[in-house]
Amino acid sequence: MFKRDKSIFQIMVKITFIVGEGKGKTTTSMGHIFQKQREGKSILVAQFLKTGKNCGECNFFKNKDNVRWFTFGEDRFYQSKDQKDEYITLMNNGISALKGELKKAQVEILLLDEAGIALSFGLLSWDQLKGIFSYVSDEIILTGRKFPEGLKSKADTIIKVKEIKHPYTKGIVARRGIDF
Repeated sequence: MFKRDKSIFQIMVKITFIVGEGKGKTTTSMGHIFQKQREGKSILVAQFLKTGKNCGECNFFKNKDNVRWFTFGEDRFYQSKDQKDEYITLMNNGISALKGELKKAQVEILLLDEAGIALSFGLLSWDQLKGIFSYVSDEIILTGRKFPEGLKSKADTIIKVKEIKHPYTKGIVARRGIDF
């Protein structure tokens, strides 16, 4: 993406939202990360509201020199307002950790998995996220079931993933080697 600035073209960081109900958003973002990792891009992945346990993508990327991986979640998913203060603290600590990590070394690609739902629940603010965007030189990808309506204008690209059919809806649990 290019922006004209005093008749000089500058490259801007592209922001992509990957949204939709059901399965497929993280998988879609991982395909993008896989491609960029193979190109040698420096990548930071942060998964909000996830622990990293039983995480096939975490295991796949953990030995890649150009990918740094963080998770900011609890064993139980955020479900009620009773947990809000605890989760806001967890998200704030996550943003602080990311900022510290990004100050060490700028990255080309930043993936904020489940940031959309954290924003929708009011656990994170757009201003908090914007505070780390300046450390990214190429692309920022945010996934989530939904994003606050007013944020759609912030994205350059919005990809909607729609689950048509998935074994999980029939009670079939995730299978090693297939789902993780």
